[in-house]
Amino acid sequence: MDEAAVNDEAEAAVNNESMDEGAADETAMGGPAIDGVTAEREVIVGLDPRYPSRAAVSWAAEEARLRRLPLRLVVAVPWLGGTRHRDDEPQRPSLRAQATQVLESAAGWAGGDNPPPELIMEVYDGSPVAGLTAGSRHAQSVVVGSHGLNRLKELLSAGSVVAPLTARARCPVVVVREPLSARAGPPHLVVGVDADSPSTAAIGFAFAEAAVRGVALSAVSVREPPLLPFTHRERARERQRGLLAEAVAGWSGRHPGVAVAQEVLVGDPVEELVGASSTALAVVVGRSHRHLGTGIGLGRVVHGLLHRASCPVIVVPPP
Repeated sequence: MDEAAVNDEAEAAVNNESMDEGAADETAMGGPAIDGVTAEREVIVGLDPRYPSRAAVSWAAEEARLRRLPLRLVVAVPWLGGTRHRDDEPQRPSLRAQATQVLESAAGWAGGDNPPPELIMEVYDGSPVAGLTAGSRHAQSVVVGSHGLNRLKELLSAGSVVAPLTARARCPVVVVREPLSARAGPPHLVVGVDADSPSTAAIGFAFAEAAVRGVALSAVSVREPPLLPFTHRERARERQRGLLAEAVAGWSGRHPGVAVAQEVLVGDPVEELVGASSTALAVVVGRSHRHLGTGIGLGRVVHGLLHRASCPVIVVPPP
């Protein structure tokens, strides 16, 4: 299947999910989407009861600990048979009990010797996408796992959370591949920067994340190979270097302790960022303004990274 077809099918999956999601937002989530969520920010990790991701819990627990925020573990129990009434589902108590067992295991993973300041466990009745999307209005980040099967099938499956959540969330979404592999070299984050239209939200998040984790940051801008004479190509590259430097300059001043490397590459943006992901703690990218609230598309680069990156991918929405 070619990449254009992948994007078309993924967008269809997003749109199909949205048919139930809007209604859930207005009913089951009359206030906050997830019971008990207040305006106080927290880190939320959504767990698939079939494939609970220990890697996602570990990332979320460290994020909550470093930022001194509560960690909320959530397992959603979707309504079956098109109903949203508990009495119509005699198996619901059993499903909720299974969800509670998953939460208890995840709480053990998150605890350890240095637990987050507060740990909250929640069984949510309804669509996981709807619950996590509305919960994202109050969250510092929402973390979900990628369970290491065929990622293309995962992105396009009817039960997938990744594509619709990433397209709609109001806060950064961290997609963590299972299992996390060891990284060679000094720890660092990568932020992908479109030099002509940089995402200030993604750049700002990347700097803050590098600061709290005490790691370096690599700002990477990729341009397609131009059909220009050599001298014109060099001028284009110099222009892109200038735009990249301008995009990160203000954030370097706000986070003087973060060592920043700037790199302008020529090639395919997906290929180059996937390559960079092999040694990074995470790759940070921005979500386009044109997708905000529409539920259609995440862009070719985001889809490519979700499908192929070998490290966590952090997708940051526009402000």
